[in-house]
Amino acid sequence: MYSNTIFILIPLILSIGIIPFVDAVENQICVDKVWIENNKGKIACVTQNTAEKLVERGWGIMLDESESKMKACTKDYRPVCGVDGKTYGNMCTLESFEIDYAYDGECSEIGVETIETRSGTIVIDHDYLTPDSSKILSDELFFQRAIQVYHLALPAVSGAGIFYDLEKAGGEVGDILYWSDFMNSEIDLLTGNTSVLYFMSLQDLSNGPIVVHLPEGNLQGHADNIYQQVMTDWGIVGPNEGQEALFLFLPPNFDEDIPNEFKNEEENNFVIQSDTMQFIAMGRAFVNAPDMDAAEELIKKVNIYPLSEIDNSPQVKFIDVAGKSLKLSYPTTDGFWEFLHEVYSKETIVRPDDKNLFGLMHAIGIVPGEPFQPDEDSKKLLNKAAVVANLMARNIAYDSPVKEPFLYWPDKNWELAFQTKNPKYEDERGITQIEPRMSFMYQAITTADAMVLELVGKGSKYVGTYRDSEDNFLIGSSTYHLNIPANVPAENFWSIVVYDADTRSMIKNDLQPLPAIRSLNPDLMQNENGSYDVYFGPEAPEGFENNWVKTNEGDGFFVYMRFYSPTEAYYDKSWQLPMIEKIE
Repeated sequence: MYSNTIFILIPLILSIGIIPFVDAVENQICVDKVWIENNKGKIACVTQNTAEKLVERGWGIMLDESESKMKACTKDYRPVCGVDGKTYGNMCTLESFEIDYAYDGECSEIGVETIETRSGTIVIDHDYLTPDSSKILSDELFFQRAIQVYHLALPAVSGAGIFYDLEKAGGEVGDILYWSDFMNSEIDLLTGNTSVLYFMSLQDLSNGPIVVHLPEGNLQGHADNIYQQVMTDWGIVGPNEGQEALFLFLPPNFDEDIPNEFKNEEENNFVIQSDTMQFIAMGRAFVNAPDMDAAEELIKKVNIYPLSEIDNSPQVKFIDVAGKSLKLSYPTTDGFWEFLHEVYSKETIVRPDDKNLFGLMHAIGIVPGEPFQPDEDSKKLLNKAAVVANLMARNIAYDSPVKEPFLYWPDKNWELAFQTKNPKYEDERGITQIEPRMSFMYQAITTADAMVLELVGKGSKYVGTYRDSEDNFLIGSSTYHLNIPANVPAENFWSIVVYDADTRSMIKNDLQPLPAIRSLNPDLMQNENGSYDVYFGPEAPEGFENNWVKTNEGDGFFVYMRFYSPTEAYYDKSWQLPMIEKIE
């Protein structure tokens, strides 16, 4: 048997020689030959002729570069320098060692240096960047600028995002969206509310001044520019103090005459100079009983029309979106840049505050008013930037140390939803509070003067939490308990709403269109001492079905508690809300 095998091998050995098969390891180079692998997994660098004979006899297979980390390189000497400072015979040899390319030619110790950065290895050749290094830094700068544009433009994008599905709802700019019933989880709106009736309208001053007519009654609202900076409150907390009034909004740089009725200080009419072409008009009617007809009727007395038609006062179009499934929030990643371009293309006047922002936009290929047509490389960088920028905003909203001063009660993790003393998010020197603004704009919408004022018995105040008493984030697969002490400091009513940590809209579960605990609920169970025990979790504790909000396994959530017409006990903190406790 052995003699037969030797007899067969002798001619082959004589023709191709002994084959030096070795174990395969990375960075082996085969020059002007090919790699072959035997049936034991060992490899050898052999001539093409030898490889073909071995394959013919079934004693091996030839390897392509894609099948192995070894590379078959030629002997051509075209020297290149690697970032490790070593010279390689050609680019193939360099790549086989998985070394990044620095520059053509042999390495020179004079005039060449490498710098390690977060973006990669940068090679400086006689004080100039090599082409590859220039591309690395150009891409990094583009990426960073896109991140900044995302964050700085977020207030405007989020403000316009309130009307993202306006057309789907059957409306257009100038119409009023309103709710004839409590808002439910079918609406994707940042931290929407389940206990009041809303109205919202996006207005455009491009064609001239606009008049907003507010009726007398229990309305509370405000008008913000497109950056969600308040221009005026109105209603029971506004200058009209709940009385019927007209608010005249002027476009940027408007210098024409206005009607006399807006010049008379004795009239209940107010002139507002807008610094943006678009503005947001919104408000809410309070509902203290199951019958919502009165609240809806009050909302539908609101009217908005061009100043040029003040003598006719045409009725604005109302669109009832109660119960509809709509996206009333901006796209966070896919479609973000296109939507940003659309929003800013309507702002034909550049404010002094926004000159740098517009410059950054231009640097990444977004020129408002001109077609947005990024090339493929730019698209990839913009898409990556949107993902990272959105995650950064989320991190600031839920886990930023700048929020600590806004923890409302000592030794508790409930924090003010509106984390500033100035509704424009400016400190006493006029400096923008970037991170507090980011925290709010990521999870909520619009600002108002009433949000920072201590109005005892008026308006509303919000506190929120994202963590339990052990300082762990709230997650839908766990069950939590909160005891709300007696005598909640809210003359009107209070509510707790549960929001999805990803969408920042009401959580969607299969049981509760209104994922909330509300004092207006007649079935809410109250303890003998006046307190309330409420629960959050995938299943309701027995007997507490009406005091429970179902959460979704696999999702994080957070909670807002709202105090309507807060009393002195809220402001002096003599009443305090305990932390949410996880039930093991």
